[in-house]
Amino acid sequence: MQTIDEQELDRFLDATVARPTLGLMYGRRRIGKSTALVERTNARSGFYFEAIRVQTSVQLDRLARAVSEYLNLPARITFANWEEAIETLFTLSEGRPVPVVLDEVGHILDADPSFESVLASAFGPGARRSRGSQARFVLCGSAIAMMRALTAGEAPLRGRASMELIVQADDFRVAAKRLDPTGGYATAARVFAVIGGVVGYATDMVGFDLPTSASDFNRWVVERVLSHGATLHSEATTLLAEDPTFASRGSLLYNSVLGAIANGAITAGAIASILKKSVGNIAPALNRLVDAGFVMRLEDPIRSQRPTYALVDPFLQFHYAVLEPHGALLRDRNPRESWETRLEKVFDSQVRGPVFEEQARTWVRRFADSSTLRVLDHIGPSLVTVGGTARQVDLLVAAQGKEPSERMVIALGEAKSGESLTTAHLHRLEHLRNALGARASGAKLILVGPSVDSPLRRDAERRSDVELVDLERLYNGS
Repeated sequence: MQTIDEQELDRFLDATVARPTLGLMYGRRRIGKSTALVERTNARSGFYFEAIRVQTSVQLDRLARAVSEYLNLPARITFANWEEAIETLFTLSEGRPVPVVLDEVGHILDADPSFESVLASAFGPGARRSRGSQARFVLCGSAIAMMRALTAGEAPLRGRASMELIVQADDFRVAAKRLDPTGGYATAARVFAVIGGVVGYATDMVGFDLPTSASDFNRWVVERVLSHGATLHSEATTLLAEDPTFASRGSLLYNSVLGAIANGAITAGAIASILKKSVGNIAPALNRLVDAGFVMRLEDPIRSQRPTYALVDPFLQFHYAVLEPHGALLRDRNPRESWETRLEKVFDSQVRGPVFEEQARTWVRRFADSSTLRVLDHIGPSLVTVGGTARQVDLLVAAQGKEPSERMVIALGEAKSGESLTTAHLHRLEHLRNALGARASGAKLILVGPSVDSPLRRDAERRSDVELVDLERLYNGS
């Protein structure tokens, strides 16, 4: 079954317009971008080229060799510059739509920033080289901030692209389908808290080995994630090093910000305090991490300019809460002993909770139907003051309003990853709803957790303002 992203890509590649078109496709590494492009390019007898980190002259030589092989030429062609290369690429599709894919285009741009201007000129209204061409040019990359900049502001390619496809990691429901279906949703939730929805982390990087049951989880996490030979150990720092956005500026500050967020500093002030810097000093780094897809900014639905921050990917949360702070322990001690005596507790307290809270928000955004919640205008975490004390709310849904402070609260929610839901959790939400006053008088109360005890379930059955979301409903229901 195709996803919406795949449908968008197919629509672009198969468009019948009799002229060349340009599309951008980007997202973090190892989420399946290249696989999808290679499959579709091969199916349409198109041209695919993956750039590497080399000087422009070497890149052009590699490209010329690939084009010569694609055209089955008796003698190899050469390209003196990108103008010649792009002109030739246009000719690969004369008479019919053909995909022409340049993957990891960030390496091309890093070596020669003029490439985007040359390409923009090729797609400009005065370009003669495009006559007869129906090339479906796709620029694909993993450096998200760099790719976004290609069509932003006054960038040369602004207005030239007819597709800009941002590829996301799979959500927790799709990720669960990679597991043995007999393993259960509790196992799926724990695995998701370690590797998230990045397909590469569930396949090659764990030796195509995933836990088959709850009792197999500890074996898997020790052997495939914590062991001395596990490839995931250095993945997070490699992601930063490979992104040109950070490679030229050094990674120490960015790693420190990511580590602070993973360990509970979720506001700019808290992050700055841990790093012993001012908010103004860390703001540029924080914004770059957001732009590059490492950090998400979560706006408070009912409080202006009070965002909180979270790591985009569960594995980043796992890395900066478990792997990175305890690297010496994992090097010096048996990984199984380290997990059982210390790190499992860290995982349960610092990883599963934040990841599960985002799963709850994802469920509301993507899967809850109109009979559950009639309005989904603003969704996020929030702070509610009760008796002079600020209380964290994992999930708040607010209706559209001119200002956040004027919005009506549609729902309040709490997500508990490791404990059964009870009436005590419901009473806490009721106190929070009462503290918000008239604006929340009709708000639903949503409780998300692995299981629900009988008294709470009986209580909820008698009420129309309570929604209970156990793992079965989280993974299957609406």
